[in-house]
Amino acid sequence: MKIHTLEDIIRKAARCLDDAKECMFVMSHDFIIDRSYLAMYHGVQALLFTRNTATMPFTEAYIVFHQEFILTQLIAKEHGLALKRSFEKRQFSDYDYDEVSQEDAKESLDDARDFAEAVIQYLKENNHLQ
Repeated sequence: MKIHTLEDIIRKAARCLDDAKECMFVMSHDFIIDRSYLAMYHGVQALLFTRNTATMPFTEAYIVFHQEFILTQLIAKEHGLALKRSFEKRQFSDYDYDEVSQEDAKESLDDARDFAEAVIQYLKENNHLQ
């Protein structure tokens, strides 16, 4: 089994975000929300990687992320709220049969972009990335 690096995790997050952006052109709202959420999830994993924390399911990762980065104000509270909002939208889009709105999809994509910028900024400022 390959040992993954921080760069591997960041690349995966970036691919998910790119997928979400591309889906805006075809108006696949469910997929935009899903990929936006996954971009944020992998961003969380990148941050946790810097704490030598093993990959974990979302609920556990969210708790540790919140404790390590939001409560300590290393990452702005708004990004924690965006992550929670993204998770809830993903639950709705994956498991409900109602139509997902374009506004919800756009908000998820915007949240994921902002989250990715915050993660990259933190990683660079703390010498985890060049």
